[in-house]
Amino acid sequence: MLNSHHPNADVSHAGGLIRSGRAAEAIPILSAYLSQHPTDTWVLSERAYAKKFTGDYAGAIEDRTEIVRLKPDSPHSFTGRGNVLADVGELRAAIKDFSSAIELDPKLASAYLWRGRAKVQLGELHSALQDFTAAMNDHQTGPGSGLINRGKTYFLLGDFDAAIRDLTAALELHPFPCIHSALYRGIARKSAHDYEGAIADFTLVIEKCSQISNAYRHRAEARRMMGDVSGAEADRLEYERLGGADLPAFTLPEG
Repeated sequence: MLNSHHPNADVSHAGGLIRSGRAAEAIPILSAYLSQHPTDTWVLSERAYAKKFTGDYAGAIEDRTEIVRLKPDSPHSFTGRGNVLADVGELRAAIKDFSSAIELDPKLASAYLWRGRAKVQLGELHSALQDFTAAMNDHQTGPGSGLINRGKTYFLLGDFDAAIRDLTAALELHPFPCIHSALYRGIARKSAHDYEGAIADFTLVIEKCSQISNAYRHRAEARRMMGDVSGAEADRLEYERLGGADLPAFTLPEG
């Protein structure tokens, strides 16, 4: 999350530029301030965000590394760098940073969540399950994110019953918005041949957000398996109208 305020007016203005999508304009302002106050980790963090948003990941990692040097006892120094490393595919280095954060604060749920996600990308699914279980102890946001990610991981392992159980629990915790939980549970139900339940989940997603193309494609497949040819064709046409491609943010790999 971007910092919300700073006592220096120029820095606060730069933060506003970042949040309004003008990160490139913020960087020279922040750099000018840092030339006089090089140990201000708040501003280093803001510049790291700005560099990341402009595609300068190497520069963002450099700023995050400086924050680690200045604040080696803060777990957030390591999670900040770990997230940028994960963004560029440096997953082993990211996991190392998340692990350092956990060593400093064993109750930092977000570090477990991010480490688990990196492990999933590396195919270390069973280890990721342990991290997502630990992430469920988040006293600020609750167990929802841990449940969703653990449910997705169970799906990748082919344990559809466990996936459905976790995603159902996530839905019960946060019924609105529930788009991710409902969509992923629908995919798990479809894979488990519960086509009626899958259709109900995809319909729920569409009712809440009609622009999620993935839901139409999956519902078309489930309807086809149920023999609903006309319903499947209507969903296929809507999927094509929305661009004929799944939205990456709502994609779950299927075997």
